[in-house]
Amino acid sequence: MIDYSQHAALRIAQWHLTNEQIEYVMNHGFRLHRAGALIYYLRKRDIPEWDRSDDACMRLAGTAVVLTRDGRRLITTWRNQRNGLKRIKHKSKYELTADQLGWAG
Repeated sequence: MIDYSQHAALRIAQWHLTNEQIEYVMNHGFRLHRAGALIYYLRKRDIPEWDRSDDACMRLAGTAVVLTRDGRRLITTWRNQRNGLKRIKHKSKYELTADQLGWAG
């Protein structure tokens, strides 16, 4: 069972996602570690062939589920079918600290 942040609960409601749909994205989506988070992004090609005729499954293409690094807490969800994966890949591979960013005072 994954714990949802308050922000994640708001985004899940905003995108009209169910727990089953979030699990579907996590089970079939492309998995990346970026910016100190674990991201599952469902591409069209990730949807199994037997689900491609199901409009509900195809509607999930472009959905991202963002979890904490350990995968225990859902941080947020979002959709961007056109260039979502491109945006994810441009994120830093590691979480940077304030010292590394030069923000320490």
